[in-house]
Amino acid sequence: MFLAAYERFALRHSRLRELREAAGLTQAELASRARVSRQMVGAVEGGHHLPRVDAAMSLATALGTDVRSLFGSDSAAVDAISGLAPREDTLVRAGWVGEVMVTAPVRSGSDGWDVADGVVENDTVRLLSPIGAGLVVAGCEPGLVLVERLLREAGMGGVAVDGSSASAVQALRKGRLHAAVVHGPVGGPSPLLEDAEVIRFHLARWQVGLAGPAEAPAGWWEEALAGKVDVIQREHGAEVQHAFERAAQSVPAPGPRVDTHLDSARLAAATGLAGVTIEPAALAVGAVFHPLEVHVAEMWVAADWVDDPVVEVAMTVVTSRRFQRRLAGVGGYDLDGCGTRAA
Repeated sequence: MFLAAYERFALRHSRLRELREAAGLTQAELASRARVSRQMVGAVEGGHHLPRVDAAMSLATALGTDVRSLFGSDSAAVDAISGLAPREDTLVRAGWVGEVMVTAPVRSGSDGWDVADGVVENDTVRLLSPIGAGLVVAGCEPGLVLVERLLREAGMGGVAVDGSSASAVQALRKGRLHAAVVHGPVGGPSPLLEDAEVIRFHLARWQVGLAGPAEAPAGWWEEALAGKVDVIQREHGAEVQHAFERAAQSVPAPGPRVDTHLDSARLAAATGLAGVTIEPAALAVGAVFHPLEVHVAEMWVAADWVDDPVVEVAMTVVTSRRFQRRLAGVGGYDLDGCGTRAA
C-alpha cells in the first residue's frame, strides 16, 4: 500500500528543497546525511528525478520527516474538525492521518504561541518546517495540549485540536483523527459510542459545573441555575452543556457561547458571570467552582490505528509520570487508571 501511494506522487509535489532550506542544509550536507549523491538531490529538487522508495525514505529521515510530507500533495489538507479546506493566509499546525494532511489553527493566548508547521497559501499548506509522524487527536480535555507538546519535544509530530466530544467523534468517524477524547457522566452510557469502531482508554475523572469569579458571594451559582442571570455556555453538543441543562431549574438564560473549558473559565473569572466548565479549568485560572456532575474522560482510538506506532508512543506519554504530575499539579483530576484500556 505504501509503495502504490508513493508511485502516485507527482514530481511537482516534491518539497525537498523547501524542507532542506528550512533545516539549514546545503545539498551536499543533505546528501551526506541521507547517503545519496548530491546530483540526486539536485535532480529531485529540479523536478527531473523521482528517487526510489529506499532513497526517498533516507532523504525523509535525514530531514526529520516522512515520505508523505516530502512528496505528498498539498491539496489533501483539511481542517481536522470541520473537514473543510483551512482558511487562506492562516498559520496552522499539521499532521498526517493516513495519506491525508489535517490541520488545526495555531493557538495564541496567555500560555504563549504555538509553533506553526505551515501557512495556507493558494489553497495549499506551505510547510515552514518538516512534520514528523505523530498523533492527531481532538477533544475538550485541556491536557491534550501537553500531549502535543511532549510529543513534539521528543522529536515527533502531534496535533491536539480543541473540540466538543460530539465534534471530535464525528471527525474520528470521518477519518480525520487517530483518536478523540470524550467525557460523560459516571455510569451513563454515551450515545456517541453507537456505531463507533474504537478502542477505549481511560484518562481521568473530573467534576463538571460552573466557574465564577474569585470574589463571588456565597450561593453565587443559584441564580445561574434558576435562569435569572446570563451564563457563559458551550455549544449544544458539549457534554458540559448537557450537564448544565440537566441541572438547570428552568430554561437557561442566554449568554455568550465559547469553544473550550478554559475559555469559559477565563471569561467567568474576568466578567463575573457564571461559566459552564470543568473543575481543572476553573482551578487553572483561579476561579471558584460549583460542581454539578462527575464525568469520566476517555480517549477513543480508531480501531484501525490502535496498533500504529504513533498511538503507542502517545499512550506512553499519557501514562508517563511527567504528564500525570503536570495534570495533578493543576488540581481537580482523579488520574487513577490513566492510560489503561477501558472495559
